[in-house]
Amino acid sequence: MPGPLVIFEDHRFADLYPMTLTRPVFDLVCGIQTLGQKLGIDLAKARAGGLSGSPLGLHARQYLAAADRPFVTSYAALFRDSELITLVNGRLISCESILARLDPARPGKYVCGSTVVAATVSRAFAERLDKLAGLPLDDGVFRDLPSTEVDACVINYPWDLVNSNGTEIAHDFARLGGGRIGLTPPPGVHLVNDGAMRIARDASLAPGVVIDASRGPVNIESGVVIMANASLQGPLHIGAGTVVKMGARLYGDTSIGPVCRVGGEVAESIIQGYSNKQHDGFLGHSYVGEWVNLGAGTNTSDLKNNYSTVRVPIGGKLVDSGGLFAGLYIGDHAKSGIGTTFNTGSVVGVSSNIYGADYPTKYIPSFVWGGGSEFAEHRLAAALETAKRVMERRGKTFGARERSVFASVYELTRRERASFLA
Repeated sequence: MPGPLVIFEDHRFADLYPMTLTRPVFDLVCGIQTLGQKLGIDLAKARAGGLSGSPLGLHARQYLAAADRPFVTSYAALFRDSELITLVNGRLISCESILARLDPARPGKYVCGSTVVAATVSRAFAERLDKLAGLPLDDGVFRDLPSTEVDACVINYPWDLVNSNGTEIAHDFARLGGGRIGLTPPPGVHLVNDGAMRIARDASLAPGVVIDASRGPVNIESGVVIMANASLQGPLHIGAGTVVKMGARLYGDTSIGPVCRVGGEVAESIIQGYSNKQHDGFLGHSYVGEWVNLGAGTNTSDLKNNYSTVRVPIGGKLVDSGGLFAGLYIGDHAKSGIGTTFNTGSVVGVSSNIYGADYPTKYIPSFVWGGGSEFAEHRLAAALETAKRVMERRGKTFGARERSVFASVYELTRRERASFLA
C-alpha cells in the first residue's frame, strides 16, 4: 500500500444522524470498538505485513476536529514524500479484505454497490482534495479513477450498526485475544461457558450474578461493577467504569460503552458511553449516544403489532429498515422523563428533552423540549449549562471544543427545528 493512509467521511454521514451530528462516522461503535478503531487495526496489519504507509490521517467535517486529533487540512503536504495516497471509507466495518485487493502500483477506486469504499489517488488529486478539507468527500471526487467492484460491509443507517453488533462483538473479542478471567468470582456468582469470557481483574461481581456466554462472548472491562442478581447474556460488551444495577437483565448483541449506569432490561442495543439507563424499562434494538439520560420507566417499542417492517424517519422521509425490529436512535445529551414511551423506530436529536404520558412523534429534532404534541425550543444557553453540569458529575470538562460542537449542531438543525415547531 503506497504512501499515507486516510480514513474519510463521505456524504452519507447524514443518514446516520443524530449520532453523527456530534462525531465523525468512524467514531460510531459496533461491537467492542468503533469503526475507526477496527479500520486502524486492519491498516496496521497491512503495514506490518510489508505494505508501506505512514501514520493514519482522518478526513471529516471540520467542526468535529479536536486539538489532540486534527483532521487532514493539506493533502499537498501529504504528497510531499509520496506519489500516492490511499483513502478508506469510515463507514466500513472492516477493510482487511479490501486492502488485500488494492494494487499498490496504480491509482484506482474500489466500489461496493454505489459506495466508494477505498481509493488510491495520485498527486494530481491534491488540489481537488484540498478544496474539500473539512467537508465530506462525495463519490464524484473519484470519478476519473478506474473502478474495481469489491464485497464490503458498509454502514448506511443506524440499524445497520445495531444489526451487526453481535457479530462484531465476537470478531472484536477474538482480536483482543479471546477469553481471560482476571479475577476469582465470589461465591454465588454463576459463569456459564467461562472460556468465552474476558473479565478484567478489577471488575466487581456481586453474589447472584449470572453471566452466560453460551450464545456468544462476554467482554467486561476495567472497573465495571455488576451488582447483585444481574443476569448477563452474550454476545455482550460492557465498557470500563460502567455500573450494572441490581437485577438488571442484559441480553445478547448489546454493547455498553464506558462509565454508564444500566438497569432494567436491555436487548440488542448499543450505548455509546457516559449515559444512564439506571431504572426499570425496556431498551431494545436501539442506539444511544453519549451523555444521555433515560428516566425511570422509559420504554422503547422495537416491534410493530402487525409484524411489518419498521420505517424510520431519516433525512425528512421514512426509510424502510427492511427488518421487523428497530427501536430508538437518540443523540448525545438527550433526555427522557419518567414513564416516557417511544414508538417503534423513533429518532430523537441532540440535547432534546422529552417527557409526558403520550407517545411523542417518531421524529424529534435537536434542541427540542416537551412531550405529546407540545414542544418548544431548548435554548442553547440552557442546554450548554446542563451539559456542563452533567459532564462535571463524571469528572469531564465541558470545554471550548464541546461548546463549539454544540453551537455548530444548534445552527445546523435550526431550520428543521423551526419547521417542526411551526
